[in-house]
Amino acid sequence: MPAARHRATAAPTRERIVTQAERLIAAKGVYGFTLRDIAAPLGVQVPAIYKHYKSRDDVLIEVSRRYIGQLATQFAPRPGLAPAAALRSALKDFVDLMMLNPAYARLALVDFATPGGGMEYVKLAAGGSFQDNFMGGPLAAMHRRLQALLADGIRAGAFRRVAATDLYRLVKAALLIRLVFPDDAPLARRPSAAEVRAAQRWLWDIASRYLAPDARRAVR
Repeated sequence: MPAARHRATAAPTRERIVTQAERLIAAKGVYGFTLRDIAAPLGVQVPAIYKHYKSRDDVLIEVSRRYIGQLATQFAPRPGLAPAAALRSALKDFVDLMMLNPAYARLALVDFATPGGGMEYVKLAAGGSFQDNFMGGPLAAMHRRLQALLADGIRAGAFRRVAATDLYRLVKAALLIRLVFPDDAPLARRPSAAEVRAAQRWLWDIASRYLAPDARRAVR
């Protein structure tokens, strides 16, 4: 019975391996650690990792699956909110995703810099390249939700007519650059609630000015 209770409460080794890999990506970058670095804090030897994953690449693919799974939930509908308020709420969640999961931000940055539509880890997790995921794969629904949210705002006169791809490009690139320039301190430690709120206000300011029907004022 005690052994059964322990199995019920302890995280499976497979999950602990991925969680530790995320910590290392946040601290050292995607390529800055080895399987030995994963094993030591878990109190296991490297061969124990091979019981669950074929290689370091396999671990990174699983981290990428977590990232894609979280990214796929973004821009969910906000019934009852006006378009501008709905988008602002969605962007708050997007900031939370990247700032509270720094490994995902680092993966996204390396993904952007990789020729051929993204790094292999993320492409394997997402079932294809950036372009492929506009129409199919786990991220297609997210892109459709953003398109619908933007279309609601355009119809209501709250936003000017822009492509959803351009808005996504703007907010994702702006946020990732904020997290690493002039240094990557926001990724090296857990941000305070005040820092997250500041980033949320900053990103909304950029998005609202970009979408404003009248270029002389931002959507409020």
